[in-house]
Amino acid sequence: MEEAEARREFWPATSLRLSPKTLVVIASIVLASIIPRLLWDRFLDPFEDGYQNWWIGSVLVQTGQYVDLYSGMTRGNWLPGYDVFVAGLISGFGSHIMPLLKGVNILFSLGTAAFIYFLARPRGRSVATLATVLFALSPADIVIASFATPESLSLLMTFAGVLLLERRPFGNARSLGIASLAFLVAASLRYEVWGFLLVYLAWKWTRKEVTARHLALLAGPATAFVAAWCVWTSQYGFLPAIIVGQTSADVRYKASIGALPPIGTRILTFFQFYFYYAPVALLAMLWSVRREIRSPFSVILFLFYGAEVAYTAAGFGNPSPRYIHLTTPIVAIYGGSALVGLGTWLRHSKSQRRRSLAIAPTVAALAISFILVVQVVNPSPPPGTLLQGMERAGLFLSTRPLPAGKLVVAESPVAAYYSGYPASRIMGSTFLPADPANATAFLVDEAAYVVMVTVPYYRLRTLFPDQANGTNGNHLVLLYDATGPEYDLGAPRVLVFEVIP
Repeated sequence: MEEAEARREFWPATSLRLSPKTLVVIASIVLASIIPRLLWDRFLDPFEDGYQNWWIGSVLVQTGQYVDLYSGMTRGNWLPGYDVFVAGLISGFGSHIMPLLKGVNILFSLGTAAFIYFLARPRGRSVATLATVLFALSPADIVIASFATPESLSLLMTFAGVLLLERRPFGNARSLGIASLAFLVAASLRYEVWGFLLVYLAWKWTRKEVTARHLALLAGPATAFVAAWCVWTSQYGFLPAIIVGQTSADVRYKASIGALPPIGTRILTFFQFYFYYAPVALLAMLWSVRREIRSPFSVILFLFYGAEVAYTAAGFGNPSPRYIHLTTPIVAIYGGSALVGLGTWLRHSKSQRRRSLAIAPTVAALAISFILVVQVVNPSPPPGTLLQGMERAGLFLSTRPLPAGKLVVAESPVAAYYSGYPASRIMGSTFLPADPANATAFLVDEAAYVVMVTVPYYRLRTLFPDQANGTNGNHLVLLYDATGPEYDLGAPRVLVFEVIP
């Protein structure tokens, strides 16, 4: 009886009448989700995390070892779920499949858009449709979904669990069981999910919306994973210190040379950028305070924004939209609710002039969203400009055979990917000996080629400062200077050396 009642509450609310109008709306949302993200996929990524995930997944397939040969991010800096997923795709489709990895994330984004519709549907069809469109046109998701990184999958799994818990379409037992599995997968992808689930499930329990038994079912597997992960990573140190040690590297270096802007400037600059490309977030915040103050999603929204500020102020790292991406569906739902609510208020106003403007807020919001999407997919310079030297270095190496038994030492995952070499035969400079003599001996014995990226604190530059200027020495002979016009924009030099005995 309970399961039947749950189905009756959910399925009528989520059913779609396949009228021509409905089909046009669905097709428009799908196209709005896919086209901008595909347009962003044509660019080289502006950072290398996606290619590093490819590297880890490829090594896992080729050797059976979960290890990051580039910089040791598998020691606790990153969670393992996405790397296992990447390894599964590589096992099925081959190693060098970056377009597929990015394309799958677009499908995850489409799935999240569908979950947003179903979550918002009890607020009315207009709110649900508008929230879905706002998410599809979100510049943050357009960009982030185009990377081979775990954010899109973590968004999908987190809100799949939320939808199952909120709507319970299959009855309590099945819905909560599947939600528990979704939360477990999400918890293995991004650390931000841990905070989201802690707040969300604790809120549901304290408000008596879930029983203690249901809470144990929902949170048990994810909690077990968190505990196991903390125990496993303890061999490398204290987990928070491991994470902050990596995220704060750039901040600490800039501070050491006096190039780090004041805290207030960094925070203000980030939120100016964020709210420019997500103006509906301001509307969502106002709506949450006025109408949703008793919702866990309002707590999560402000908690994540506050955590971004605290993280930056503490010097733990640079702020990033990726850290607050779990709020994007909340912003879309609240933004859609606010726009429809404002339109309804205008429509019921005594003033004829106000009534005639009822649709104006929604039209304005959609127009702004379209303008921002056009800006995002037509950036100047292209987002991956500063990494083009790494791409050229990899393509250059792809024309040269890798001698049997030899490695490539590469300071760029992009170069590693485009070289075409097996990932297990490429290593980062992080694992070289810390002194020039032993590092040179290692290179002579083990390596055929070296890709040096002259970031000041990268190991090859600190070990061999003369070679960072493009000169030969220490058994390194320059084969190719991959540096291009991006150098004038602040990119490092990228140099390909051959190791000569």
